[in-house]
Amino acid sequence: MAMPIISLTNFVDGICASRLLDAAQRDEVRRLKKSAKDARELAHELLRRDWLTTYQINQIFRGQGAGLTLGPFILLNRIGEGGMGQIYKAKQKLLQRIVALKVIRKECLDNPKVILRFQREIRAAGQLSHPHVVRALDADQINGTWYFAMEYIDGRDLAQLVKEKGPLPVAQACEYIRQAALGLQHAFERGLVHRDIKPANLLVTKAVSSARHRVRGRVPPQPRDRNAKQSSGALSRVEGQHYPWGMVKILDMGLARRAGPITGPFTLNLTMIGSVIGTPDFIAPEQARDSHSSDIRADLYSLGCTLYFLLAGQPPFPHGMPTDKLLQHQFNQPQSVVAARRDRLLKLKKAQNSSPGTLDIDSRIPPAVVRLLQRMMAKKPVDRHQTPLELANELQVILKKMSNGTLPMDEAADDSTVELPVLTDADAAGAPTKVAVVKVAKRPMRRQERARVVPLVLASLGACVALLIGSMIAVILSRGG
Repeated sequence: MAMPIISLTNFVDGICASRLLDAAQRDEVRRLKKSAKDARELAHELLRRDWLTTYQINQIFRGQGAGLTLGPFILLNRIGEGGMGQIYKAKQKLLQRIVALKVIRKECLDNPKVILRFQREIRAAGQLSHPHVVRALDADQINGTWYFAMEYIDGRDLAQLVKEKGPLPVAQACEYIRQAALGLQHAFERGLVHRDIKPANLLVTKAVSSARHRVRGRVPPQPRDRNAKQSSGALSRVEGQHYPWGMVKILDMGLARRAGPITGPFTLNLTMIGSVIGTPDFIAPEQARDSHSSDIRADLYSLGCTLYFLLAGQPPFPHGMPTDKLLQHQFNQPQSVVAARRDRLLKLKKAQNSSPGTLDIDSRIPPAVVRLLQRMMAKKPVDRHQTPLELANELQVILKKMSNGTLPMDEAADDSTVELPVLTDADAAGAPTKVAVVKVAKRPMRRQERARVVPLVLASLGACVALLIGSMIAVILSRGG
C-alpha cells in the first residue's frame, strides 16, 4: 500500500515518478525544490503555473501518483461517480484532447454482470452520433481495468442547475426538454431505450447565443438542426448557435435495453429491486412493472417527470421510500405542477428574507404546458406522445408562441386550435426551413380511449335500466300481494 508523502524530497520524487510532467518541467521542479521551504509551498507554485491540478497534487501526497495515468490518458480531476465507476476529467496525451473518462471500479472487476453492463453502455453509446447525446470517443481495457472516453462537457447537469437556481423559467425548462427529446429520437431510431432519463443524466453546456437574442425571457428563432438526421423530420437549432441557456446532452446509456436484467445492491440513486431498473423519482409505471417490455414511451414519461422537476424544483412524488415512490407512480397523481411551483418559489423567497409578493421568476405556467406535461406523465403509454419527435414538435410550437407573446396564460384566453409544424419538400433538400401550418382542433378522444369509455357507458346504462325494471316489478308484485 502506498504511503503518504510528508517530505519535500518525497513529494518531488512522487512528481517525477508519476510522469505527469515532461522532462523540462521535471528539471524545473528539481530547481524549485532548492528554494522551497516545504512540499506545500512547492505545490502552491505548481498550481499557480497550472502544471498540476489540486486533485493530482493530493493524489501524489497520498503516494498514489502512479494511478494518475491510464493508458493514453492523464487524470486531471474526478468529476463524478456512480455505483459502477468513477468519471474523471482527463487529457488524452497524444491528441492533447480533454475528455470525460469513465473508469470501472476495481471492486467491480470481478463482477461479470457489472462488466456486461459497462460493455453494453460502450456499445450503445458507440451507435449514437447526435448534437444532443454525449459522444463516445474511445473504449478499451488496460491491465484489467475498463475505461470509456466520452466528449467532455463544460457545464453541469440539470439536477445541479435546479439545486442552485430553483425552478426554471418555463421557456428555459421547455427548451431543455425539447432538446432532450431530439436526442431520444435519435436513440429511438436506432432501437435504443435509455431507461434512466432524469435531470442528473441531462448535461447542459454553457450558454451560446448571439447578442440580438439576449433579451431576458425571449426565445430566439429556431432554425433546423443541420447536424440532425434528416429522417427525424425535427425542427431544431444549428449546433453552436442560438442556445441562450446552453445545449442539452443525454448522458449514460448504461441501462439502454440490449440485454437481460442486472440485479445488484440497492441504492437510492439507481434502484434495482428484482428486475426493476431505473430511478424511483422518474421511473415510468410500466417500467417499474417490467423493465424489459417498456419502450421509448417510458423514456417520455421519465422526461415528463424531469420537466415537472425543472418547473417545480422537486420530483413529482418527493416523499417516501423508493418502494413507496414506485407505487405512487403506478396509482397516484402528483401535486399540481402550478401549485408545486408556486409553493417552491415562495419558500425560496422566504428563505432569502424577501417579500413573497416579488418573484424574479413568473410562478405561472401556461395551460398548454400543463396539458403537455399531463400527457407526458399519463399512466398508460398509449395516452402519451408516441415518439420523442412528436413531443419535440409540440414543444417547438409552444416555444414559438411564447416567443411572440401569443401563448395564453390562462384557460379563458386559450384558443381551440394549435399549430403543428410540417416539414416541406424544400426542408428535406436542405433549403431554408419553411413551415406549413396546419390548424387542428384540440386533441379529440382517441380510438383507444373510446374503446375503453364506450363499454363503461353502456354498462352503466344497462345497470340503470335493470335497476329501474327491477324496481317496477317489485312495486307491481307488492301491489298484487
